Amino acid sequence: MWRGLMPTPKTLFSLAHPFVLAIGTLFLAQCSSKLAEKNPEGDWLGTLKVTQGICPTDRSAALTIEKKTILFSPDNGALILRGVYNKKQRPRHFVARLDRSDMDHKPYPLVFEGRPQGETIIGIYGTPDCRATVVLHRPKAYGVKDFIAH
Repeated sequence: MWRGLMPTPKTLFSLAHPFVLAIGTLFLAQCSSKLAEKNPEGDWLGTLKVTQGICPTDRSAALTIEKKTILFSPDNGALILRGVYNKKQRPRHFVARLDRSDMDHKPYPLVFEGRPQGETIIGIYGTPDCRATVVLHRPKAYGVKDFIAH
């Protein structure tokens, strides 16, 4: 008599499977290391602090570390410096470069060099006219609670 109303174990598993998978993925994401040395891949944001000359400081600097490449933008998009990423290199060391020419056709290199420190990447950005330091952090992850009005 109750057999038609009670869900079978197979039905329960098929209903719960996507939920269990989603919870497991969230749990693993929370357990992954926030340390830049162990898990540097992803996006990083910071602001240049000028130590010499004139540098772009009106917008955020952005660093993206992918499987094999590094992309750094000192002003979040106008210029992109590129580098190669080696997962096996220890300690981590990130270098990105863009070679340009000035108005007199002289070389004008733009260079970023960074190293992980705790949950940040500490870097130096330099050109012939500028030298700046930057502390890069992972951008804040926005959850559902950030989209719901309180």
